Amino acid sequence: MLQRRRDGLCAASLVALLGMCTALFASATHAAEANPRTGTPPSAASFDCGGAMNAMEKLICSDFQVSVLDGELQQAYKTALASTGASGKKALAEEQRNWIRYARSTCLDTTCLREVYTHRIAVLARNEKYIGNDEPYCTKPSGYQGNVQCGVSVQFHRDPNGHVESFNQSLVEKKLSGRIIACHRLMSLWEGTHIGPGRGEQSVGAYCTRQDGAQRQNVVVCSDDMMGDFQVHPVFAGEMSDAHLIDFAYGCSGG
Repeated sequence: MLQRRRDGLCAASLVALLGMCTALFASATHAAEANPRTGTPPSAASFDCGGAMNAMEKLICSDFQVSVLDGELQQAYKTALASTGASGKKALAEEQRNWIRYARSTCLDTTCLREVYTHRIAVLARNEKYIGNDEPYCTKPSGYQGNVQCGVSVQFHRDPNGHVESFNQSLVEKKLSGRIIACHRLMSLWEGTHIGPGRGEQSVGAYCTRQDGAQRQNVVVCSDDMMGDFQVHPVFAGEMSDAHLIDFAYGCSGG
């Protein structure tokens, strides 16, 4: 009788112990799944969401999907670096810095962050051996009067933010208000079939975002170093086509 009682007590104790272990495991799992201060997994992002954070990091950690995308971006970047050569690594590193400094930093909400992260991950996922711009092609802008087969050569840039600093320098020199905070599409345009700097380069055109005080505005920009011309005009989202950008840049070059 006494032995059966002891056995019963042991069984009850074992059940209680298992219950405590289950509770502790569930508690630990919950702690790993959600940071009590931010509500997002500290391991989802590429950094610890529980640590001291700047405004952008707090915004990233405030949204589970964005924090996951941040972690995926870090892995995509590492894979892309491993896929390219020495010169490509340098170009990719600069491109990534520009993306962080311009594209990501313009976001004020998590919807914007999801969009820029998703696009950036897609670009990195191409794992290109050579990091370079798109292949140039010939076209004739609207109003082109020449009879040659190749009116102008156009080349779109892989990194749309590669000229942000020079655009802002031109804004200062021309005494124009505001500053370019990011660009979304960037191209170079040459007369005829000459491709590359120093071989007849005429102008650079871009769709960008300009901030003037508290106001942000989509703009189309063109810069022609040879002619010393620089223009920036407001543009509606529905007008932001490649054809419109080519026409604008061609006009900037004196076409």
